[in-house]
Amino acid sequence: MVFRRDIETMMDMWMDLLGEIESAPHAWHQELRRKENSPVSVNEENGTVTVTIELAGFGKEDVALEVGTNKVTVEAKQGDKEYNWSKRFDYDLDNESVEATMNNGILDVAIEKKEKTSAKLVEIK
Repeated sequence: MVFRRDIETMMDMWMDLLGEIESAPHAWHQELRRKENSPVSVNEENGTVTVTIELAGFGKEDVALEVGTNKVTVEAKQGDKEYNWSKRFDYDLDNESVEATMNNGILDVAIEKKEKTSAKLVEIK
């Protein structure tokens, strides 16, 4: 038989846990906050991925852009103000084709998708 006190204790524990989750700086929680503070747009068209991020208050010298094989990362820092965003894609990106511009606090990035290559049979000599 479950006692009322046990149920109240369990409810208190759950409420404490939910409070910790809400205030904790988990990646998903930061992502939600970031989207509210700095709108991000990701579009794919004609083999090109475009990323647009509003970075009001940051200059291009404050922003670091990294394009990996299938991931884009943007970090900005100015004084005590910071911004971090990253996205992993289900396909490869051609990091040699990246074009990035920043005007009036808007970062625009264009990246070509990489052609998929199939496995190659190699002759052993």
